[in-house]
Amino acid sequence: MNLEECFEKRLLRNARPDRLKSEKALEMAAQAIAVAEKLFEHGFYEQVILYSYTAMFQGARALLFKDGIFEKSHYCVVEYLKHNYLKSCKLDQSHIYWLDTYRIERHETLYGLEKIDIKENDARDAIKTARDFLEVIKRLANE
Repeated sequence: MNLEECFEKRLLRNARPDRLKSEKALEMAAQAIAVAEKLFEHGFYEQVILYSYTAMFQGARALLFKDGIFEKSHYCVVEYLKHNYLKSCKLDQSHIYWLDTYRIERHETLYGLEKIDIKENDARDAIKTARDFLEVIKRLANE
């Protein structure tokens, strides 16, 4: 599915830009990072991935709200960022890659039938990646 199909299927919808929702999404992202760090301290590495992704997803939503876009699909959020932020070089390929990778891992963790073995280093990297992603997102959200 491409970006146009996301809009056709109403998985993304145009709306009025909403700074308050954008700010709230950034607050939720910060809360998710804090939870991920606490989970890491207690060795819950699989959940660290979930919360790190949640932080990145909320950050991405902050940009969509700023742009006047509402989402109904995690996949379409990635497509939107590729089209509107990667092509314009506001985000780089690694940001999109990790957002999409953690999106898939989240899906497999929550809905898959196989246990995913997440190591300590993987969890540590997820938190770092989410923090780096959010730094860029905050800057873009405030432009």
